[in-house]
Amino acid sequence: MDIETPNGVEFSPAAKAYLCADRLVQPAGMYFGYPTPTGVKVDNRALSKGIVLVTIQSLEETGFIQVRQEQRKQLLGSYTAVMVHAVYSGAPGFSGRFLESTGWVDESLVTMLTHLFPRDQAPFIPFLDSVSDEFVEAGILTRGGYGAHGNVWDPKWLEYLGQALYPQAYDLWMRAHARADAEVIKRNVMLAVGMKQYTERDDD
Repeated sequence: MDIETPNGVEFSPAAKAYLCADRLVQPAGMYFGYPTPTGVKVDNRALSKGIVLVTIQSLEETGFIQVRQEQRKQLLGSYTAVMVHAVYSGAPGFSGRFLESTGWVDESLVTMLTHLFPRDQAPFIPFLDSVSDEFVEAGILTRGGYGAHGNVWDPKWLEYLGQALYPQAYDLWMRAHARADAEVIKRNVMLAVGMKQYTERDDD
């Protein structure tokens, strides 16, 4: 069955995971909780890492990227870097931004994510807000405040798409988390976030 979308827009796998996050990610309390479209708060770290994973999984499956690993040196030793080679452009939404963050050269995931995560005390939150931009552009989300607080969704589209897209989102989410390199990707995400995290000491 074909899934109807506003004006036929194609949502990225990241956007689909965002929309269905209340059923994909464990709930979280005040400190790490991020409001999903249904209002349930989930762990913003787990959702962000999952969004990176499903984006890599989907782009690799469709031939947009090739992924490999290499050892990179850092201040206190070395780490396993995920390297991304972009083959094609033209993926929708967040997937397109992910491809562009390579600069169209073979690039490390850490460097790519430093372009996608803003400098902030809690970089995961504005990062997740940016993923939902696809729904603003589709006309079914009116932006509220920081961290999805006060967001207003078109209730009919939210209910329909939440049900229609969940099977796809769940299937890709499970495949992505079953990747042999899933933990390496998650560690690369945390390295990038650490580089972008703003603290009060930065004012000194």
